[in-house]
Amino acid sequence: MKGALRHLPGKLIRWIGIPLIRTIYRIRVVNAERVPEKGGFLLLPNHITFADAFFITVACPRPVRFVMDEAFMVSRVIRVFVTIFNTVTIRRDQPREAIRITIDALKAGDVVCLFPEGQLTRTGALGELRRGFELIAKKAEHPLVPLWCDGAWGSIFSFEGGRYFRKIPYRMPYPMTMAFGEMIPVETAGLAAVREGLLVASAEAQAARFSSAEWGSRMPRGEAEAAESFEVLPELVRRAAWTNGHQIGQINALPRQEPFFFLKDDPLPRSVPALALTFPDLFDSAAEPFESLEAAGPASWVGGEVLREAMEKQGPVHALVFYDFSSRALEPLEKEGVLHLPCLAVDGVVVSMSMADPVNARGADPQPGHKPRSWGKLLPGWYLKADQNGVLRAHGPAAPSGSVALPVGCTLDKDNFLVAGDPI
Repeated sequence: MKGALRHLPGKLIRWIGIPLIRTIYRIRVVNAERVPEKGGFLLLPNHITFADAFFITVACPRPVRFVMDEAFMVSRVIRVFVTIFNTVTIRRDQPREAIRITIDALKAGDVVCLFPEGQLTRTGALGELRRGFELIAKKAEHPLVPLWCDGAWGSIFSFEGGRYFRKIPYRMPYPMTMAFGEMIPVETAGLAAVREGLLVASAEAQAARFSSAEWGSRMPRGEAEAAESFEVLPELVRRAAWTNGHQIGQINALPRQEPFFFLKDDPLPRSVPALALTFPDLFDSAAEPFESLEAAGPASWVGGEVLREAMEKQGPVHALVFYDFSSRALEPLEKEGVLHLPCLAVDGVVVSMSMADPVNARGADPQPGHKPRSWGKLLPGWYLKADQNGVLRAHGPAAPSGSVALPVGCTLDKDNFLVAGDPI
């Protein structure tokens, strides 16, 4: 039976597989009109799951060829995939032949998909982009189109929970949004332009996901005091809070379907609705208030100045993870048994979060979850742009006013960590 499956024509397997994907995943496509009707171009998506090629095939109105690193062909399933999608494989020590084939395909008018991160994300957030696509685009003299896949983190094909496959789907059908970005001319096809295109597309995907009237009126479950304060918020702010809760759920930080804790007298969680209400509601978690650190066992804690001060004074009794949103988050917290993870919230919305370093995967490069002097990974759904006064701002649908000002001197590094400027 297995041998017979390997020899099935690719078109037949697509004919079976794509309807199956549509049954399991409810895929919404945004900005499909940005896909050129004819002519070759390089499609550059973020890379979240082993099933991304199927999602992209469903979303793209034109047939797509894929480029894959040969190092990932470690299983029979992936080798079958390579055959199904007429994939171009690249050997890291001998890339020229694959580059030539890719360029020829573009010149022949094909849509060629290359994952610019070069590996699956194990943090959920965008990783470092590799330079291979620049050479291909310039030699082929064809444009690029970014594509953002939103909502796939948490799929059984993603690394959410620290593993692939061995988990139960959270829901079916599983909602996803695929947003095509603006075309990038070959003349400006550099790392910075592609990263910006991907991040802008991530914001557009989330804006579409939360565009319905439901999100302006929906009330979250949660602690009574926080829920009451949410009820009086304007519709625009409520919608932004739901978006921000979704953003938090797209990275490997706060756990899904598990509680996390905060101190009752710490105002920070209640001042950020996504932390206290919308993330827990969307991802079957719970934000639980406690009187003191001793009240809970090993767990994740979220807080600001009050929690930080409590830890510094008395220290925890149990091992814990501390998501530090305080103004001193970048100052190391040396406490035995504490994993200190700096984060950033501005004007009541979470912009970036650190997380534990994900475990390494076979054939993949290490992916850090936190760095010194960094507030963590920029959440999907934000893109950065300086205003007319030179102030760097995070733009996206999670900001009720459209954007929030970031700390002076901060930048986005190559791994998409929000890092502080040099200390004065």
